Formats: sequence, C-alpha cells, structure tokens
Amino acid sequence: MEHIESKDNLLIKDIRKLKEKKHRVSSNMFLVEGFRFAQEAIDSGFDVVNIFISERAELKYENFCIKNKVNENTKVYIVSDNVFKGICDTDNPQGIIAVVRNKPLEIKYDNGFYVLADRIQDPGNMGTIIRTAHASGALGVLITKGTVDIYNEKTLRATMGSIFKIPVIYDEDLYIVKKLRDVGFELVASSLDTDKNFYDVDLKGKIIISVGNEGNGISSEVYNISDLKIKIPMPGGAESLNAAVAASIMMYEVVRQKNNI
Repeated sequence: MEHIESKDNLLIKDIRKLKEKKHRVSSNMFLVEGFRFAQEAIDSGFDVVNIFISERAELKYENFCIKNKVNENTKVYIVSDNVFKGICDTDNPQGIIAVVRNKPLEIKYDNGFYVLADRIQDPGNMGTIIRTAHASGALGVLITKGTVDIYNEKTLRATMGSIFKIPVIYDEDLYIVKKLRDVGFELVASSLDTDKNFYDVDLKGKIIISVGNEGNGISSEVYNISDLKIKIPMPGGAESLNAAVAASIMMYEVVRQKNNI
C-alpha cells in the first residue's frame, strides 16, 4: 500500500474536491466514511475506486474483515492523520474513506411502487426516505430538481447504507414519472383540498407515492399531473407531518395492503 504524507498530493487534492456537489456530479463519484459504510460499498455492485486509511486506523483495517473483500482494482492508501482530517467530514472519524463510482440505474416497470421525493431539502429527511423505501420494498426513489444532494455526507449517513441497496434516480423534468404513468403507474399526491382519505385508496397496484418539500409541499408540476389526490388523516389537529414521517406512513400502508395485514 502506498503512503501519502502531503496535503498537496494531487490525488488528495482531487479527493477533497469530491466534498463539493459539482465535482461529485462531474466525476460521477462520491465519498463514504466509516468501516461499516465502506464494507457495504464493497459488498454492493458499486465500483470502489480508492480506499484511504489513516495511520491510526491501519491496525484496525488489517484486523477488519473488509481487507479480504477489497477488489484487486481498488487502490488502498495509508495517509497521515493530518492529511486524513482534510478529506473527511465527520468530527470523530473512524479512519477510513472509500471513493465510490456511481453506477447506471435501471427503471423497473414491475408491479410495485416508487417514491417521488419532490424538492426535499433536509438531508436527514432525504436519507430517511431512502432508508424506508429500501426497508419497505420500493422499486426505487425518484428525485426532482431542487432536492438535496443525496451524496452529501449527512444524507448518506441517514440512509444507513440503503443508498447501495435501492435505485435512487434523478428525474429533473418528470420524464420518468410520465413514462411510468404511461405504463399504468398512478401518481399519488397529498393535498389538503380533498376529502379522499389515504387509507381508503387501493395501493396494491402500480403506485408512485409523492412527498413534497418541507415548507411548501408538493410542487405544482407534480400536483397537476397526479392521478390521485389524498390526505393523511390527522385527528389530533396538527397542520402537517414531517416529510419523512409522511412518506413512511404511506409506504407502509402499501406494505400493509399488499400483505393483507
């Protein structure tokens, strides 16, 4: 393994750039931190390009089962603790960072459901939606223009590794949503201007569950093409629900109906 001691190393400079969204987009790569997260990346179908180990974590890496799983095409570097601090985002880093190349994602048209995240801004909400979509068996998560970057450190951490387990697909102009609707998927939008109770809607077929921005709700672009406008009952009188909570409620109602619970 090659050792890197200088912050001015060209590779280190390139890796630091991946902390910015524009460089993640242009390079089609992103960073994950921590031994568990790095192992999930290696076990997934994603290409792990580089792994950086801080000097203080070298022994842990040697003893951790992750070492034997690293692909021969993945380059592993030992870097000084000082250099490592410059490429990580966490306050108490575990001492490992993996550079992961994104992969093409397939749109599935099977019977099932998607989640449409419409301009979600909070990284924790976005990560939780991805994690819950994975847990509930969604076909994928669609993301509209204006939604928080799914590869920033806070969003990734909130996914708890689900980012590698479920397709998360950008749909900036709603092209994919429209294509899914053309093959029988119904777009469900929450609205205060309807009497249709969410729990009275048949969700056993092909469904796209949309969840809107924390402050403004569903965008007019999504609302205007929605097939079903529903509301989640709130007998306690609250005006709204947290975006991730609302999405989770709707996803697990789909699970309940499909499994006749």
